[in-house]
Amino acid sequence: MKSLKMLLVLSLTIVFGYHLNGQSVEAISKISTDSLKPGERLILEINMKAPEGFEVAWPDFQDTLTAGIEILGKSPIEQIPLDKDGNVWMRQELTLTMFDTGYQVVPPVKLSFKPRGDSTLFEASTPQHQVYVIPVQIDTTASFKPIIGPRQEPISFAEILPWIIGGLGLAAIIALIIWFFVYRQRKEKPTPIFQKPVIPPYSKALEELESLRHKKLWQNGKVKAYYSELTEIVRVYIEDQFKVPAVEMTTAEILRGIKPLKINTEATSKLEQTLQIADLVKFAKMQPSALENDLCLENMIVFVKESHANVAIQESSNDEKKEDEL
Repeated sequence: MKSLKMLLVLSLTIVFGYHLNGQSVEAISKISTDSLKPGERLILEINMKAPEGFEVAWPDFQDTLTAGIEILGKSPIEQIPLDKDGNVWMRQELTLTMFDTGYQVVPPVKLSFKPRGDSTLFEASTPQHQVYVIPVQIDTTASFKPIIGPRQEPISFAEILPWIIGGLGLAAIIALIIWFFVYRQRKEKPTPIFQKPVIPPYSKALEELESLRHKKLWQNGKVKAYYSELTEIVRVYIEDQFKVPAVEMTTAEILRGIKPLKINTEATSKLEQTLQIADLVKFAKMQPSALENDLCLENMIVFVKESHANVAIQESSNDEKKEDEL
């Protein structure tokens, strides 16, 4: 107990020793007015002076200073550099309001401090202030006035900012959806349709003639079917290769239709001979010999090859003439 008292005396000696050298701890406050109407505002300015190196525990003010005195706002705590005596000033302003009429007391504000490195806290208090809240004079002789409804507060930027952000976000989502579908349509290529390669008419005719040979129709007694298929192959070849409608033509018409093509005489004679034998088989029930049957097939193979080669030579010659003319 004795040591505690000695520590307290020593601490007080240190604190008040600063005062002797122009340094001391002071808590000062002042108010902007000593009278106001209910709901009006006044400023309570709190100042504290402390020597350099002192630690100050500043109060954390909430919504009220005391019962009946509301805190509407507070400024940041300012720290003023050392004065000529080596003291540091701290300052804060509180915006207060009162509604109870009559004399109201603004209580002292307690500020805690201690020398740096010391564990003992000391307190300094600001003076209290008396404020007179002027009662509202009511004219009892006047008629009642209508109640004023709530006033619309101006819309601040902070209130509309969420709507702006939301609108921009929605616009971005819509733009993303549109871009996605447009990009997807560009990326999606139509599925390629694979078509069977077109076989040239003369190649097709030669393949079908070889296929007819392997069917052995006339060997099995199907002579008419053999000649019908043989002439059909050649007619289709003439129509596809030379654009002469041979499928619907008679033998004589076919020979007249291919005459302008200037196919060599030997190949044309083989075609004419085969078509005439086929007509006799189909319409006169002629029964050709085995040699004739084979010879007709060979004649058609020769005709296809010779006619195609002859036309190819003519086309090449025409191309050369055009180049010479150019």
